[in-house]
Amino acid sequence: MKRIAMQRIVLITLFTLTIEPTFSQDKRDYIRIMTDSMKARLLLNGAQYGKVYDINKTFSDKMAALRKDNVIPRAEKSKQLKQLSQTRDSSLKRVLTNEQFDRYEAHRSERRQQAKERYERKQEEQ
Repeated sequence: MKRIAMQRIVLITLFTLTIEPTFSQDKRDYIRIMTDSMKARLLLNGAQYGKVYDINKTFSDKMAALRKDNVIPRAEKSKQLKQLSQTRDSSLKRVLTNEQFDRYEAHRSERRQQAKERYERKQEEQ
């Protein structure tokens, strides 16, 4: 009986220790995938890639922290998310050429439109 209890404790401990690095790895992978996508779409050079990666990482970290915060009222959180997005855009504008930034904005607008259409379809289905 004690042996089974001890095995469960060991398994739970091992599971817990392996979960946290997995989440961190997933987040780094997401940031890398997002930046790789931008590299292909915007034709980033090596120096730009590193700077865009850092911008995406900072944005992702701050976004995650803001989403986890359950104390901030929803309206205030929305306002802060919008400000965070504007800060990211201004940082990207300093790194990208005008042509690259125009492509970035066009893609972002297209994605927002697609999200809006998905939302509307979902509302119609309900």
